[in-house]
Formats: sequence, C-alpha cells, structure tokens
Amino acid sequence: MFNTLSYIAEKLNKEKVVWAVGASLLLNHYGLVDKPNDIDILIDLNDIEKADIILKSIGEKKVYEKSDTYSTKYFYEYIINGIDIDVMAGLSINHNEGIYKYNFDSNSILQSTKINGIHIPLTSLEDWYVLYQIIPNRENKVTMIKNYLLSNGINQPNLLKKALKGNLPSNVRDNVNRLLSSHSSSNRN
Repeated sequence: MFNTLSYIAEKLNKEKVVWAVGASLLLNHYGLVDKPNDIDILIDLNDIEKADIILKSIGEKKVYEKSDTYSTKYFYEYIINGIDIDVMAGLSINHNEGIYKYNFDSNSILQSTKINGIHIPLTSLEDWYVLYQIIPNRENKVTMIKNYLLSNGINQPNLLKKALKGNLPSNVRDNVNRLLSSHSSSNRN
C-alpha cells in the first residue's frame, strides 16, 4: 500500500496537484491504526480534473455508487496496483441538521511525511476529529483522535475554529468547543 501511495504521490506532485492523505492512512501515520483499509486522498477542487486524468492513466476507475451519507462534489474510486483509492474533492457530509462542507485546499495541509523519498502531504487530525463525528459509525476513531489530541496537544486549533464556522450538527459543535476549551485551559497552566 505504501509503495502504491508513493507512486501516486510522485505523479500528483510532478503535476503540482494540491492533495493530501486522510482517513485511516492518516491515523496510521500517527500510530492510531495498524492496517489502513485503503488510500483516501483529498484534492483541491481546482485540481480534480488533472488528478482524474493522472489516476486513470495509472489505474482503473470504478463506477461510483451514490451514498446518502455524502453530497461530495467529486468522489472517484480507482484500483491501482490492486489497492482501493478513494479520491474526494468538495467533500460534503449530510447530517440531520444539514450538510457539512469540508473546504480542503493548500491551507489544510500543515504536515507531510516521506515514503520512498517521495513527499506525502497530510490532512490534519483536527479536521478528521470533526469529519469522523459526522460520518456514521466512526465513534471509535473519534475517541482515538480525541485521546491523541488531549495527550499530545492540539497542533491546529485554527482548523477546529474554522470547522465551527461550517454547518455542524449541534453535538459536534459542542464536542469541538469542549476540546478547544480543554486546549486553552491547558495552555494557561
């Protein structure tokens, strides 16, 4: 999986696509999950067509099956080297109080790693703390991220504050505010 990721990264980076890894691969980077299921890539809306051309040239594009959970503008699935690759641009998650839109762009990328010497941009745990609360059946991942952020500190409180400006369910808004307030009280000590 990591060799495939570095192969994809090399192609996307060469064409200057704004992209980053998220979901279980991001959690794996932080040691929160051992085996990621697939590769989830977020793409800036301005680069989705370029990314689609690149990914179709190195793998097989699957037919997308619509889901009631998402109103994502572009959701593409590919098989590259036998690995499932999910690509999202304009990620939007439906919830009982509306739709939360995750505005992914170059400002969402605050860290990176290297695999096989190739630069791999990463989305943030703070963003996934919010996203996983809205996606059904991800409670265990929310708990893992929350515990990690409480133990290791919140690196990007600005991303949590940015999320609060979006259309979040009230319980998620409350959770984010509580996490931010525990962060600010620990910073005062």
